[in-house]
Amino acid sequence: MTKSLDDLPVAGFVAQEVDFSALFDRLSVNARTTINDAVITPAVDAERFPSSGQFCSVTVLGHSDRVDTPGLTSEQRRAQELGASLDRAKSAANWVWEQITLGLTNAGVIPPATLPLAQNFDIAIAPCGAADLIHTVPAGEAERAENRRVQFLVSSFT
Repeated sequence: MTKSLDDLPVAGFVAQEVDFSALFDRLSVNARTTINDAVITPAVDAERFPSSGQFCSVTVLGHSDRVDTPGLTSEQRRAQELGASLDRAKSAANWVWEQITLGLTNAGVIPPATLPLAQNFDIAIAPCGAADLIHTVPAGEAERAENRRVQFLVSSFT
């Protein structure tokens, strides 16, 4: 059995932003290539060559920066943090799905109509809120942007 595990964080959302494709478009060519090679290609290959016995699982973790808005209760802050992280994870997972279906189509393979119909890959999400901050006390917007991220956990095995 061959196994491959990748952990790829992608940071840089601006405040209140949840659209992964907008963040992706701002990344360097090298960063975009790394994401495609580590996240998209293994899933496309697993679905494209079903007889290889390969399976790929992509889990998208969504992260938020702390909400420091005055006047909010701690419960309201946590709810906003969790909501932003959930929306980021959903957006990134939708982007992954779109890229996989595009990759399959470009390879001449009819992609599954929906994720549950995929035979050899899966995409899951998990919102983390602000529970796993890179900077617990961010010194400025650059550090806050590092807290606002998605994280791709990719497992491929045969």
